[in-house]
Amino acid sequence: MTGSQDGTNELLPPTPIRVETALSRYPVHRLAKHGNIAIDIREKNASGEMSIRWEVDYSKKHGQPGPLAYKLDTLLINRRIEEAARPIPRIIRLGSLRDICRELGHSEGENVNTIRKALRQNAFAGITAKIKYRQNDGTERTLEADFTRYSIVFTGESLPDGRTADAVYIVLNDIYMQVINGAMTRPLDYDYLKSLPPAPQRFYELLSYQMYAAIKNDRARAKLRYSEFCTYSPLTRHSEWERVRSQLTKIHAPHKASGYVGKIDFEQTVDADGISDWIMLYQPGPKARAEYRAFTKRGGPVMLEMEPFTTEALPSLPAAAPPPLVAELIGHGVTDTIARQLATEYDEDKIRQQIEILDWQEAKKPGKISDPAAWLVIAIKNGHATPKGFVSAAERRKQQEAKEAKERADAAYRRQKHDADAQARKEKELIAGFWEGLSKEQLAEHEAIAIAQADAEELKLIEAGPMKKFGMTVIRQKYARKLLETQGKLPSAKA
Repeated sequence: MTGSQDGTNELLPPTPIRVETALSRYPVHRLAKHGNIAIDIREKNASGEMSIRWEVDYSKKHGQPGPLAYKLDTLLINRRIEEAARPIPRIIRLGSLRDICRELGHSEGENVNTIRKALRQNAFAGITAKIKYRQNDGTERTLEADFTRYSIVFTGESLPDGRTADAVYIVLNDIYMQVINGAMTRPLDYDYLKSLPPAPQRFYELLSYQMYAAIKNDRARAKLRYSEFCTYSPLTRHSEWERVRSQLTKIHAPHKASGYVGKIDFEQTVDADGISDWIMLYQPGPKARAEYRAFTKRGGPVMLEMEPFTTEALPSLPAAAPPPLVAELIGHGVTDTIARQLATEYDEDKIRQQIEILDWQEAKKPGKISDPAAWLVIAIKNGHATPKGFVSAAERRKQQEAKEAKERADAAYRRQKHDADAQARKEKELIAGFWEGLSKEQLAEHEAIAIAQADAEELKLIEAGPMKKFGMTVIRQKYARKLLETQGKLPSAKA
């Protein structure tokens, strides 16, 4: 990393690598570790004619060039091409496979075979192109061809000039060699490129066109469309903001930490097909400005081909409010930069629990924690043991929910018991009223019918002895209830 924003490291002078601008802006590799992604860019001009065509086909045997192949091209092979005298020779020495491993920061051993495979993936990547580019003298040239960029010769094999290869070599193919010998170049910070993961590295390569142009033309911000970034990276394009935000947060993180970009704004829009898109606006950071100053002092090109997408005026966007979690951290004294970094790198539940613990500690013993913001940052990064007596908001919610559920169950039981008691009283009153409303003749008649309908157990109760009166009460109630149910005055016992 060549610098930081937190003041702990000063910006280091960039170490330049000059890269051709004709082909490097177009993608050849997938940046994800797994899977495949189609690389097929087609753009039409106002007349409906094909103005840009860029398609990459890869070998089914060796696979699509991935992150390692991308690092080989952008860090090793581009460096060797830059170091070669002009005009660039056809045969360029890369070094042994073990040398390549060491230069890329990979351990030797199994990585030797992965390097060999990645080199073959690059060599077999076939490009169909129709593009325009500028040459060193500022003139515009059109390339319309199908080609591969270079061939690989491994140690011990024969080179085109008859020599036996003492290392790994690339042999530039004619079309590729013609383009890179004539194309305009632009500087990038080699050490910074090397420090970045593939997707953030590709972001740097693409944004640098606009970033240098913004600084040169004294514009407040550089501009890049999300859809164009995904196309030229290439990366999976999302249409839901939360997925876009999550994807870009990881890509932006090292550039914000290094100071390459400052404030970032987004303006939602749609593309030509009506699909959700975002205009991404980047304030040049101190690292971007330092790069521009250093590179222009070192004899940059007279004409800077830096703006491949658009030069239209930038919209003026209001300052975006920080996300709620970031705002909460800032409210506890954490700086904006560190708050955003924590919100990106750590689990939200973990952060919120540490905020709760801090609030609980300060409420219990005010002033005990001398620097709450520093305490909170360390707690989020390293974790503090949960203090005795502390109950998290989640646990309190759980306890409260359990208490409320019990209270609801108790209330429901009381309502059910009250309703049952009321119904029992009503039944008792109706049954009593039925018998009381009968004449002696009707009473005798209904009692006879009730006894006739009684079962054997009930009849035993009224045969003799102390249970006779109780048994008759049971038979009378059963009979009266059934009769009242038939009349609709009582609900059915089966209901």
